[in-house]
Amino acid sequence: MKRRADSGYTFVEVLGVLGIIGMIAVSSSMLVSSILDRYHKNRTQDDILTLQKVISQRYVADGNYLKVSDQKLIDENLIPRYMVRNNGIVQPYGDVKLISGVMTYKIRFDGLPLAVCVALGTMNWVYTDSSDLVSIKINDKSYEWPINKSQNASDALPVSVSQAAAVCKRDNNEITWEFQ
Repeated sequence: MKRRADSGYTFVEVLGVLGIIGMIAVSSSMLVSSILDRYHKNRTQDDILTLQKVISQRYVADGNYLKVSDQKLIDENLIPRYMVRNNGIVQPYGDVKLISGVMTYKIRFDGLPLAVCVALGTMNWVYTDSSDLVSIKINDKSYEWPINKSQNASDALPVSVSQAAAVCKRDNNEITWEFQ
């Protein structure tokens, strides 16, 4: 018969319980990290669509894109507050730069990790058989619609997953969209 002083857990049992708790903690943190990464990727995709819509609305007011600038869109409260930091436009992974012209404008996202670079590079920009997208530049590689092409067919839009994966680096990617 056991005496009261002999009851309790052995060292091996305690280590087993701590090991199980550790595995649960690690898998929980990996799950939370995965969910957070997916959220940031989706939000970044939404951010480019939001900017495109805001700039198109600005075009209707002015008839050209010359007055489109980071500061003007911020001053007119056209950019969601979560995308504004230190008088500049940001997305979850880095900065956003707007470059305006008469008939086209460019939006550049910096600091993108590989998975986000591939997702943004392969977004579908065709709506009802047309698109406002003129070209996309992923790091140093440019793609245009076949009708506008002066390059070979491998540089034609839309960008495939394998094309985007080939030009996106492990991290710190840059994508520039040109719209009309």
